[in-house]
Amino acid sequence: MLAATSTSLAQTSGRPKVLVIDDELGPRESMSYLLQDEFEVFTADRVDRGLALAKAESFAVVIMDIRMPQKNGIQGLEEFRKIDADAAVIMMTGYGALASAQAAISLGANEYLKKPFDVDVLQAAVRRHASQALERKKRTTLLKNLESRYESVMAEQKKHQMQVGYGQAAAEMVHDICNPLVVTIGYTNMLLDEVRRQPADSPSAQRIIHYTERLEHCSLFCLHLAESWRQSTRHQSQVASVNLHTVAEETRAVLFFDSARIEVEGEKDVAITGVRYEIVRALQNLLKNSLEAGAKRIVISVRQAAGRALLSVADNGGGLPPEAMEIILRKPIESTKPHGTGLGLTICRHIAAAHHAEMKVEPNPGGGTVFSFEFPLAAG
Repeated sequence: MLAATSTSLAQTSGRPKVLVIDDELGPRESMSYLLQDEFEVFTADRVDRGLALAKAESFAVVIMDIRMPQKNGIQGLEEFRKIDADAAVIMMTGYGALASAQAAISLGANEYLKKPFDVDVLQAAVRRHASQALERKKRTTLLKNLESRYESVMAEQKKHQMQVGYGQAAAEMVHDICNPLVVTIGYTNMLLDEVRRQPADSPSAQRIIHYTERLEHCSLFCLHLAESWRQSTRHQSQVASVNLHTVAEETRAVLFFDSARIEVEGEKDVAITGVRYEIVRALQNLLKNSLEAGAKRIVISVRQAAGRALLSVADNGGGLPPEAMEIILRKPIESTKPHGTGLGLTICRHIAAAHHAEMKVEPNPGGGTVFSFEFPLAAG
């Protein structure tokens, strides 16, 4: 028979739990009755039934008879220790089984008592062992928690180690890029000064001025972009109203040299509140990915609906594998490009989150991929 004592478990909730395993009804019920005032007592008449209880409950003390049918207490002790190494085990034995009881000590029992037992001795033993067992369980739980936290920290460190490395490399690269950009801008200004001294009606001079002004514009844009990236790592980026159509046009014209494969369409007065160069950064990553995927046509679309600003990049490139499509917005994935880092889309996700935007990805019905951002509209 497998059952708890008749004492209400609700009344004894929070008390140390004791499991009594004995095939004899009299001793089993007697021990249950004697211990119920201080402990929450469970009883079982077979070893296997007691072990089933031990797998479901955390006991401070197990009292187990040695001589039982089917499976004896020594066998039960060995199996119980595989379930719980911290609980105390008291073996009960008659006079004819003292050798077995002493052997049980070497197998992990904490104490053995003779039958018939002395009431005061039994209560004192259970009380003492319960206190010690609960302390052991606390220490074990603490150690497990510490080990779990240590493993979590190590896993997080390993997870971010590569990204930190890329971040450091990117910061150094930005620093290195800024210096030659400043020099390029300086020489561009000198070139403009020289050309403007030439006769204004010379067609070649006008072309040179046009090209040089575009070069100056591009250099300044790249310098501001690099500086923005550097500042963003220091949390110094300035938030302002950003016109999405203007940013899309500027990204296409400056960073992608008016590529005929990139088109910008949609509403021209859609604005959000954010960091202009961060939006450029996200567009740059998506456009670069589309071009590298073999897209012949990329459409940047800007519109507003239901009080939200919608920015999408649709291409007719090679698309993404279905398995990548499922996880790409939840966690970083390995790059599908030979020399890719896989961080481009992760950066886009972080930019979207920083702007309180929802980022989506789906297959383009005509082939390729559509990435979209849904931003809150700028106030006013």
